[in-house]
Amino acid sequence: MNLSILKSKSFQRPTLLFLAFILIFLSLLQTGPTKYDSLLRTLIQWDSRLYLSIARDGYELFPCGDDTGHLCGNVGWFPMYPLAAGLLTRVGLEHRYSLLAVTWLSLWLALLLLYRLVARRFGGRAALLSLICLLLFPGSFYLLTGFPYAFFLLLLASALYLLDTENYRWLILPCCLLAVTYPSGMVIGLPVLWVLGTKYKQLSQPDRNALMTTVVAMGATLMAFCLYYYWRFDDFFLYFTFQSQDYYAHETSFPLWTIIRSLHDLPWSHPVALILLFVIVVTALFYSRKLPRTWHILMFGLLLFTPSAGTTDCYYRHIVVAFPLFVMVALAVTGPRRRWLLPIYVVVCLILIFGVYLPAYKTGALM
Repeated sequence: MNLSILKSKSFQRPTLLFLAFILIFLSLLQTGPTKYDSLLRTLIQWDSRLYLSIARDGYELFPCGDDTGHLCGNVGWFPMYPLAAGLLTRVGLEHRYSLLAVTWLSLWLALLLLYRLVARRFGGRAALLSLICLLLFPGSFYLLTGFPYAFFLLLLASALYLLDTENYRWLILPCCLLAVTYPSGMVIGLPVLWVLGTKYKQLSQPDRNALMTTVVAMGATLMAFCLYYYWRFDDFFLYFTFQSQDYYAHETSFPLWTIIRSLHDLPWSHPVALILLFVIVVTALFYSRKLPRTWHILMFGLLLFTPSAGTTDCYYRHIVVAFPLFVMVALAVTGPRRRWLLPIYVVVCLILIFGVYLPAYKTGALM
């Protein structure tokens, strides 16, 4: 092992940020009013309980009590994150701890990779600020919980790094895993298609084949997931059947209309309305054309994915993985004209974290 790597800024900066982030937020999650006495239970609540059940017991489907018209169970959640947690139980960890081990290890590796990704294009200062802006995001603490966002972020960073370095032959692995980690994982296919379409003539035949194979393999992976449901529950479209129930209200919609409707219907103090306004303002203030087109496509794909499903529920955690947005903030504040916006971004984020999102999460009011 080359020990000089451990002394490099590209290792030390993300690692120190990770350690500070995890220590601060784990302490905060145990202070003040909380719904659960145990930190472990606080970290694994709401959807995290379903991922835990998948890791421990596999997929289950049953009628909701006496209401035979509705389905209950854990079939509305994707398998890759709990599967990774299940693999860690082979070394003796309980499922609860393996779920969090996957999360924390993924976050650390994701920060290391994202730092390198940004630094190779924009320098170390921009890379450091990008990570800080990510970890200050009002919903960033979800990256420490039993949700799949840290794992998703690691896969996303891997795919984006391979795209950025034009190392296309390995792209199939993170892209296929993304397809069955979270619904928005399919968004990575958009920048892959963009590269294939815009650089088709310049690409070598092996690179063309690698990109086309990646796109096809992503679709095949998702189809294999549906085939499993057909084999197990006799319903190929079970995931979509489950998520289209009125409780979840997921149906295809024009994303901007969904956002406008949410802002109109929700009180402005609602966590979803606040984060929608926050993202709109941040995107408008910090937008930068310096980012590659693939990063733009990925960012807007992630920001608009949930509204395109006809809902903005839980938007505050869904978009924590939209990393190019935080790179835009970093690039803007490294220049002389918009440097003054950095303290405003920091203060607003801290107000939202401590005034809205973290207290609501600790008391079980935030899904």
